[in-house]
Amino acid sequence: MNYPVPENLDDIDRGIRDIFQLHKTLLSDFHPEIDPDGLNRTHWRTLMYIADSESDCMKGIGRHVGLEAGSFTPVADRLIDEGLVERFRDSGDRRKILLRLTPRGEKISEKLRERIKDHFSARLSILNDAEFGDLISAMKTIQNVNRILQGSRHEC
Repeated sequence: MNYPVPENLDDIDRGIRDIFQLHKTLLSDFHPEIDPDGLNRTHWRTLMYIADSESDCMKGIGRHVGLEAGSFTPVADRLIDEGLVERFRDSGDRRKILLRLTPRGEKISEKLRERIKDHFSARLSILNDAEFGDLISAMKTIQNVNRILQGSRHEC
């Protein structure tokens, strides 16, 4: 098996920090102004992750949004209380509790996705065509690597 050269790992570490900074830069002034009021970024990220994954276990969703199980439960509870998400048991393993969007959650996530697209479009409009193309190419590469790495790990 080939292992990465340590210097390359430093580049990966810096790149990951840059991705977090890019995320923060792009979303620092994003305020979706979508009902229900009072939801924070963690709620919105959770809603969008569930929309993209269709359903997942609470542990996996919590890890995806950067929270441990105990910290994630209040986030899930709020989304459930707002009628955006529902809990259900995995038919293959009744011990697992999964989350999925309700029809209301689907509508809200669609509105949110449109607002995010509009916001990103405005924020990224300062890039020229080559820079924008480089960004898209880099994001596709990162998505591919992420799929590979996630495929080797089971969250629930």
